[in-house]
Amino acid sequence: MIAQPEEIKPETSWDVVIIGAGPSGSIAALELARAGKKVLVIDKESFPRFRIGESMLPHTNRVMERLGLMDRVRELPHMVKRGLEISFGDGRRDPAAIPFDRMLGDTIKETFNVRRSLFDQMLADAAMEAGATYQFGESVVSIDRLARGDVRLQLESGPIQANWLIDASGQACVLGRHFGTRKLLEGYQNVSYFEHFEGVDRPSGDRQGFATLAMCREGWFWMIPIDEKTTSVGVVLDDKLARLIPVPANQRLDWCIENCPLVKHRLRDAVGPKTNRVAGDFSYTCEPYAGDGWFLVGDAAAFIDPVWSTGVSLGIDGGMQSAQRIIEVDAGRMSAAAASKAYGKRVKRLRSSFLSLISNFYDHSFRELLVSGQSRLEIDAAVVNMLAGEIFEGVPLRVRWRWEIMRWLKEVNRHRKVVEWIRPHSLLQSGGIMLPKSRSGVFRGIKRRHRGQPSWQPS
Repeated sequence: MIAQPEEIKPETSWDVVIIGAGPSGSIAALELARAGKKVLVIDKESFPRFRIGESMLPHTNRVMERLGLMDRVRELPHMVKRGLEISFGDGRRDPAAIPFDRMLGDTIKETFNVRRSLFDQMLADAAMEAGATYQFGESVVSIDRLARGDVRLQLESGPIQANWLIDASGQACVLGRHFGTRKLLEGYQNVSYFEHFEGVDRPSGDRQGFATLAMCREGWFWMIPIDEKTTSVGVVLDDKLARLIPVPANQRLDWCIENCPLVKHRLRDAVGPKTNRVAGDFSYTCEPYAGDGWFLVGDAAAFIDPVWSTGVSLGIDGGMQSAQRIIEVDAGRMSAAAASKAYGKRVKRLRSSFLSLISNFYDHSFRELLVSGQSRLEIDAAVVNMLAGEIFEGVPLRVRWRWEIMRWLKEVNRHRKVVEWIRPHSLLQSGGIMLPKSRSGVFRGIKRRHRGQPSWQPS
């Protein structure tokens, strides 16, 4: 089924208006429509459309099963994802495996990678079948009133009214910009260059379907198999360092691949475009995340960094949670103030937890531990729980204390060798570009260690 635009009549009233037809908006629309709400979803673009973010967390499976959509996911071209592998870009070490079946406890131990154009379409189709109305090619001109029971928007097609507003507009951050609350996070100003390729050399055997992360001094690559032939490939770089690359922005992925031995080897027989897509300003927050008659969900609320594939899973969770809060308030089971507070508290907790995970990833000492393959007390298993994002309903004690030991080891390893110290591969130096001294240690831990020893040893 292909989503078709529906004409909106001026002055039409709705129970809920949702800005954005991505996963978070469609999940909210599906939940609300199934509860009998009159729902309008507007989006300035049309389907099908290219989107990045093809790799999911196990929590996404949990939500899909709950909503009865997992069979639809299985019908889409996709790859089952049972873990990921991670290595340094120099290609001199075999990537370390992080299999989800190592996770502690009785939890979901697999998920999926999928082309977003197909996944987003499937969710929108499900919401429309439930009764939601979609209007594509429609933009918000102004927000004239924003209060529970009295939401008034001016669209390009005319004015509309609603009782509630959900902003699922992604990085457009419609409400965040309206309120002036969108703030960039210091230290996470990155830019990404990405495209789809065929013929990429992939992990096989018990690593089939694994996403691959290749870490370099200036950033990191992803290689994500999304169906039997297609692999999503991208690189995330510090924005200021990326500007030193001597080619246009739409050719920098190819330049970076050429200067990263591991990725270059994986793509030696690959077929794909020579130009790439670009996305920037990854990390920001638009707090507060809920208020009188409105909710921010997914990237419209906050985004940190794509490294642990949190974006879509957080968006889907936010879409479901915001819809449930609206249903509970309208049914008289919860006050509007309590609903806003509970929703905002959950988003803030999850954002803080994932920010901690991402912050550790950008610490070189943590990376050295991550790829070492050494572990006692099932610390590695607890790390898999964390990296797989199994923290939506809290972190169990058996995981929490092991994670804290890992963080302690990270600090020790910074000064005394717990595992092998590894010199990070530099894309810029490989490409003949000198790193500016002020930016030479982009990642924490790439500094001189205790007793004057360097933070790496030649290898």
